[in-house]
Amino acid sequence: MMNKLILMVFLAAGLSGTASAQSVLKNHDTYQPLDISAERLEMQQKQGRAIFSGAVLVTQGKLTLRSDTITVFYALENQGGDPSISRLDAQGQFELMSESETLLGDWGIYDVDRQLVTVGGDVVFKQGNSELKGSRLEFDLVSGLAKLDGEDTTDESGRVRGSFTVPNQPDGR
Repeated sequence: MMNKLILMVFLAAGLSGTASAQSVLKNHDTYQPLDISAERLEMQQKQGRAIFSGAVLVTQGKLTLRSDTITVFYALENQGGDPSISRLDAQGQFELMSESETLLGDWGIYDVDRQLVTVGGDVVFKQGNSELKGSRLEFDLVSGLAKLDGEDTTDESGRVRGSFTVPNQPDGR
């Protein structure tokens, strides 16, 4: 059974050690335009998919996502209209960055409709000089709540691992 660590990304003493470090991903506006660049694009219009490959870069407001390959799932609202993107599936060296944190993993799913990011594989969640490690992380973009499952390795017994910076004492120690 996997141990779970539930943390509020905006914890005052949590990952960052300062009361002013709040996640910019909390309340992220998923209705902002998505800008995507890649080395190659394969359109599968009948299936409602676009597969971007080769150093894929996605930006949306203060969120930046990088991966080797990203499949975009969409529906056309009407003939000739803009596509309605519902989900982005990333495979290979997933990285999601904001001004205050970085999520790393082997794959990732950005569910635009549910406003949820899921990262899997060797997951690392960094904020400042602190970091958490596990095998699967869910990040709710509305509430800022992150859930991290323990690692799937036998030597770590399926546990979440964390390394945190501690603020200096008021007397300067």
